[in-house]
Amino acid sequence: MLESKQNTKILLVGPNIDIITFMAKIDSRQKWTLAIFFTAMALRLIYFWQIKSNYPGWDTPTIDPLFHDLWAKQIAGGNILGSGPFFRAPFYAYFLGLIYTLFDSSIIAAKIIQHIIGATSCSLIFSFADKYFGRRVAIISSLVSAFSWVFVYFEDELLLDSLLVPISLILVWLLIRASEKPDFRKFLISGLVLGLAAITRPNYLALLPIILIWMLSIFPRDYRRLFSLFLAVSAGCAIMILPVTLRNIIIGHDTVLIASQGGINFYIGNNPYANGSSALVPEFGPTWQYADCEYLAKAESDRLGREMKPSEVSSFYFTRGLRFILHNPAASLRLMIKKFVLFWNSYEISNNQNLYFFRSFAPVTALLPPMMFAVSPLSILGLWFLFKMGPKYKIILYFVFAYMLTVILFFVNSRFRLPVLPFLIILAALAVVRLADYIKNRQKKPLAFAAIALLPLFALTNIDIYRVSHDNYAMSHFSLGNVYLKKRLTDMALKEYDTATKMAPCVPSAHLNRGIIYFGRMDFPNARKEFEMELETCGNSAQAHNNLSVLDRLGKNSLGALKHSSLALEQSPQYLEAYVNQILALRMTGADDSAYAVADYLTRLFPDYLPAWYFKGKILGDNGRDDLAEPEYKTIIARDPVNIIEKYDLSTIYSAQTDYGYKPDKMPGLAFYELGLIAVRQGKIDSALELFLKSSKILPDYPDAWTNLALACDHNRMYGDALAAFRKSLELDPDNPLTYYNLGLTLGKTGMIREAAELRSDSGFLYNPHRPVFRKIVYKYPGLKTPL
Repeated sequence: MLESKQNTKILLVGPNIDIITFMAKIDSRQKWTLAIFFTAMALRLIYFWQIKSNYPGWDTPTIDPLFHDLWAKQIAGGNILGSGPFFRAPFYAYFLGLIYTLFDSSIIAAKIIQHIIGATSCSLIFSFADKYFGRRVAIISSLVSAFSWVFVYFEDELLLDSLLVPISLILVWLLIRASEKPDFRKFLISGLVLGLAAITRPNYLALLPIILIWMLSIFPRDYRRLFSLFLAVSAGCAIMILPVTLRNIIIGHDTVLIASQGGINFYIGNNPYANGSSALVPEFGPTWQYADCEYLAKAESDRLGREMKPSEVSSFYFTRGLRFILHNPAASLRLMIKKFVLFWNSYEISNNQNLYFFRSFAPVTALLPPMMFAVSPLSILGLWFLFKMGPKYKIILYFVFAYMLTVILFFVNSRFRLPVLPFLIILAALAVVRLADYIKNRQKKPLAFAAIALLPLFALTNIDIYRVSHDNYAMSHFSLGNVYLKKRLTDMALKEYDTATKMAPCVPSAHLNRGIIYFGRMDFPNARKEFEMELETCGNSAQAHNNLSVLDRLGKNSLGALKHSSLALEQSPQYLEAYVNQILALRMTGADDSAYAVADYLTRLFPDYLPAWYFKGKILGDNGRDDLAEPEYKTIIARDPVNIIEKYDLSTIYSAQTDYGYKPDKMPGLAFYELGLIAVRQGKIDSALELFLKSSKILPDYPDAWTNLALACDHNRMYGDALAAFRKSLELDPDNPLTYYNLGLTLGKTGMIREAAELRSDSGFLYNPHRPVFRKIVYKYPGLKTPL
């Protein structure tokens, strides 16, 4: 009994002894590392929970996060290699795709994993700083990082930038370690990490020559060794990049090293209208799409109607940006100075979302203050202290300035400078420790010099010289309105759009989207009013004119429809939906020849735009030329679908998610439907049945396809299938008397006379045994009423 009690006692205290033993075995550095991680993680989980609870759009990504979300879902769905060359660097999409594969496309899992990586980065900052700058610098810098709301914010977004924080830390740490005991393997591993960073954001490739310069200071006269070790770095980098390049060549049929977006981004940051921080293409404004940029490149290169590879589009815009720099050196220099100042300014310049607006949804941000007001000036002072340290430390200085140059060559915002923020925090902590030592040791002279240096640095980094900071949240409310619109909470969307328009004289697309909501409610007068307000408040708007064309067409005003579609095309000659409305307006006037000419023009200039082929076939078929119409529909079916996600076609992505937008994946369904009607006219009912079946699979919400499928089944005496198809059609369109009538006929053939009689009575049709079985259903073109 005594032994049993003794054993029980040991079992009860055993776990406590294990914890105590574990804590006793780890040293103070490890304790600090764990404490930093759990502190950072706790803050991040609180932030995540509060945003999830309070912000309606936490699960509704937009702009770049939406692009990454859809791309990752494609990868998780099995489309691993994709089609064309990468427009954006692929690593983050594949990282997110792996998470989606493991966790059933869970945004919650993705964001929590990113927060775990972020908390780990804070521990990395501690360990790195502790090893090379001392315990005090490590504690200050890691705590600042743990409480940095900029880190926390971006970790909660489906963006690549938070991944670059630990990658950058590991890269610099590996390089310093490799310089301490140089060998080929260590520099090769450093190169692998550099390559990983490059396929996450390609501007990291600019670090290769910088690393070479740094290595010259490490191995000043040992050129053979220098060459061998730099070759190791280059080889490691190439190993990571080569699969991406080969994939672009083999799968994408284009020689793109990593991604093709560089030229457009370079032009965004270097043109006569660039402000250094906004991601807008001057010819198309803030809502530009890749298709717009491609059209302009083709038009000015005399390549309209012909293929232009993404690498060629990129080169076109690189040339444009370089031309601006060379022909306008003074303006270019002023712009570069502005971007330099913005890079070091304490204000967090937003790109996709206003960072400051999000603080209102997470009370914990009261504990996570904006710290760049102190970090930025102190880090510049810390760079001076770093400069006086050994040559191996200069890789930090080189990294910060080289990365900064790659950013200001394009345009500046908060997330683009995120990868250097860990080093800026460490350098700021170094400055604080050195200043504390000066005070402690009463070193008045260096303290005075440091204080004198800090005064202009604080002014440079905290005075809003270019007035980029503001408290106007108009665009934030507009974005929130878009979230509600996607969630079909239209009353709340209207309220947010109204708030936005009261905050700023022009909020692009705010009145447009209000009009779309009224359009969906069939309130056409208010829809027209909003579209006209879009033109009045923001000037030219091709989308507003296009939507007014739709309203005029629905109101049987063919001349008004033609006028507005023509105005839309004057402003945006690449606006494809405006061509569709022009075709439909021309057909209203009976000008089928002119409508056909517009459709034919579309197929020649925009061969990937499937509705152009559809309307060519439609016009030919309606004019009795089935023999010519049939090849047009077959072209739609045979053409490989354009991957709107890989092409960064955000407009079509948004449009495809609404009731009114163009959905390219649905076009083959329409082609099969029209081919089915042609088969009926040719008396090939078996072929028609197969074609209508294919159409209904692609367009399960298209009642006409189900009705004609039912008629084909009825003709082949497949009455059970016919009844099921009729009922599916009536679920979708319960007010179609023709469907009721034909259903009644089929019921009569199966002996269900009473049910058939009731349906015939309800349909408003008189029974006629000689009435033809097939009726050409009035076509309703889905998805092109109006774009979002």
